[in-house]
Amino acid sequence: MRRRSLWVTPALIAAFALPCQAANAQAPSVPPTISTQPELVPRFSPSVYDYVTRCGPDGSVSVSVDAPPHAWVFVGRRLPRTGVFSTTVSLAEGQRFAITVFGPGWRVSTYHVRCLPPDFPSFTSQRTGATQAQWYVVAPFSVSPPNASPPNVSPNYVAIFDANGVPVWWYRSTTQALDAKLLANGHIGWLQYNQFEMLQAGADEHRLDGSLVRHADTVDGGADHHELLLLRNGNYLLARYPVLRGVDLRPCGGPADAAIYDNELQEVTPNGSLVWSWRASDHLTAADVAPRWTSVCTETSPADIFHFNSAEPDRSGYVLSLRHLDAVLRIDRVTGAVEWKLGGTPSTTSLSPVGDPAMAGGGFAGQHDARILRDGTLTVHDNGTRAARPPRAVRYRLDLRARTATLIEDIRDSAAPESFCCGSARRLAGGNWVTSWGGQPFITELTPAGVPVFRLTFTQGMFSYRADPVPFGRLRADALRRAMDQMQRRTGP
Repeated sequence: MRRRSLWVTPALIAAFALPCQAANAQAPSVPPTISTQPELVPRFSPSVYDYVTRCGPDGSVSVSVDAPPHAWVFVGRRLPRTGVFSTTVSLAEGQRFAITVFGPGWRVSTYHVRCLPPDFPSFTSQRTGATQAQWYVVAPFSVSPPNASPPNVSPNYVAIFDANGVPVWWYRSTTQALDAKLLANGHIGWLQYNQFEMLQAGADEHRLDGSLVRHADTVDGGADHHELLLLRNGNYLLARYPVLRGVDLRPCGGPADAAIYDNELQEVTPNGSLVWSWRASDHLTAADVAPRWTSVCTETSPADIFHFNSAEPDRSGYVLSLRHLDAVLRIDRVTGAVEWKLGGTPSTTSLSPVGDPAMAGGGFAGQHDARILRDGTLTVHDNGTRAARPPRAVRYRLDLRARTATLIEDIRDSAAPESFCCGSARRLAGGNWVTSWGGQPFITELTPAGVPVFRLTFTQGMFSYRADPVPFGRLRADALRRAMDQMQRRTGP
């Protein structure tokens, strides 16, 4: 039999609240003490309205309440009680129940407790200041082979955490998810990841209630897992890694006749028609491979000599990050030509870095997530891979007439001493940074001074390839709660 989520009605609250308030209007406002077994995450606080718990094997949650005099507490549909009491609520995974508190001097407050699936990745969080992001979209996964993944933990979840470290929304994909984000149309999108194949399975776009909007893919299939963009015109920008043969890799120490993974960008319509495409091999060669990555020219076949990992629309072109070039490029959409290049091997299109010792000492090192902000500045997650330095979130002011890129921000987290791959660095309008630290098991929101105000940590070897921050006002908590309820009713027991 299906269990139903049970809610307190305003009329029922009023029926109890008015006599209570009339009885003692001068009673002090003292919050109740509330706890559960299994425990609430986070611990109960009157200012935190969403919680999760790992329901017991039978789906039960034991709720303990210590309410001060004249304060009344509803648990689920049960009649309100005051004083010290305990009760049990039965839930299926994904379901929630409400705890509603009212009394003299205490406004009616409703708290929401949802049952986490048993295979949801474990996590901890810490909030030490005011955040500028209201939500964080993540997809915790493991790069280990399936037989070495954490036992009884799924790497397939996409989740939206709030700034209290609570997953208020989640969806279990059929495959490992990467690059999860809130799209401009209010849907959630992510790329499907297969760590054993360079040709991947495309992208999924879902409504908040979990229903599929569409599956997007490149023409001929095999969209790569590094980037999914919903463009302003409603089309999608995706990438793929087609194999190209007969490539001369002698400039980077490889054979004269080799196979490589080319990097192709495609703009496709919602129905899958090709609008525009660009191939790295038409504009770049093996001579562009950065010195620290020349081993890719000899160790594998096909050789991954470019390794595209991000694209960002920039007026009439795109800003791209190519990991094995240690460079960020801007390409012209019409001609495909490289208009400027920051980092990597010097070329006629290179910008001169100003005020950045790391660039003078070898440049970017396996960078990711290059973005252009509204003011024209460039942000990059510079991993520091193979450069014996920690990852950093950096921002540059570009002067294309002077051909310079001046460093204006360099943000680091002392808890992230190194990075072997991946990562993102997003600067919010208020100046804070939300960063996924390149293979490290945590994301942080930091002030412009580099002070952490929020940290979300995954355990068991899990991490999120990127973290997509959602500023205040774009998503309502009640919309996420309702969407989760709809999802559970459609897919639950």
